Amino acid sequence: MPAPDLSQTVAGTCLMTAIKDEGPDLLEWVAWHRLLGFDRVLVWSNDCSDGCDLMLDRLAQMGWVDHMRHSPAPDLSAQDNVARLAQSNPGWQSADWVMWLDADEFLTVNCGGNRLSDLIAALKGAAGIAVNWRVFGSMGRHHTAQDHLVTETFTQAAPLEDEFSRVVKTLYRKTPDITDIGIHRPMWREGSAPRVLSGAGKPVNDRFLFSKKKNGRQRDMLGNGQQSWALAQVNHYAIKALDRLALKRARGNGLEPGATPDRFGADYLSWFDRNEQTDTQIAPHLPALRALIDSALQDPELAQTYGATRAAQTQRLSGLQAWIDHLAAVQADLAAKVAP
Repeated sequence: MPAPDLSQTVAGTCLMTAIKDEGPDLLEWVAWHRLLGFDRVLVWSNDCSDGCDLMLDRLAQMGWVDHMRHSPAPDLSAQDNVARLAQSNPGWQSADWVMWLDADEFLTVNCGGNRLSDLIAALKGAAGIAVNWRVFGSMGRHHTAQDHLVTETFTQAAPLEDEFSRVVKTLYRKTPDITDIGIHRPMWREGSAPRVLSGAGKPVNDRFLFSKKKNGRQRDMLGNGQQSWALAQVNHYAIKALDRLALKRARGNGLEPGATPDRFGADYLSWFDRNEQTDTQIAPHLPALRALIDSALQDPELAQTYGATRAAQTQRLSGLQAWIDHLAAVQADLAAKVAP
């Protein structure tokens, strides 16, 4: 098997995330972003019970990720705790470019040769780019075949006009003007003038850059009509199949203290189970992605931890069938309401 091409890695680029119980899908996420060109992948895990933290330990030994464990205080969410910890982490501190993506979000570059280097070149010196989500739905699937990649299985998605297509994740140049970070973007110092572009390559406005939402968090949505996937998009596989959503509920919400599960029900399905359009832009890169994953799994210890994570996920799902059936009933009800 020829070695996967990692020659377009961009020195000084850093991807970061917070995870808990992401199962075997996590290997695909790491491999995709290494293939895309990220130099360093920082992963913080907390309280994992499916063994994916042990898989991350081995990936760290192989030089694929930096893996840190953390335990958020009861009044602090896991993601907020990671945002705090990251700013003193050597990997984040030494980075030139940073992006925070959750483990169900895949950055997809739509310009040049579809690599991270092409996206950075397209910014032409800008301080960052607010990359819009494209929400991918379940395609009616109740279970996910473990041998199939998420990125090849789920190809139906929301249109650009969808409200959640306005949500962004930001690739940003790290400068002294950044005063805080969050899962969607950093905060810049008042009085600074960063030139941050939209997906169409146009500067975003100061309201997005400097004002906050009512809950005090950074704004995470561009104004209506400003969304674009011209330069890049974030493929957001929020649902995958219903079994994965049941697992997400069992894990809880990483943005809330105590990781409450309440978010992952009927409303979540109505927001994110979007299947109106077909998007296979990622398809030409899947052979290289699979080759990279297969190459990694030649390592016996990684293969063992990966297999153990798969087994743990299968066992957990056996106790969640009632919730999967409930989600299926909700899904059918939602479909009936929008049927012509």
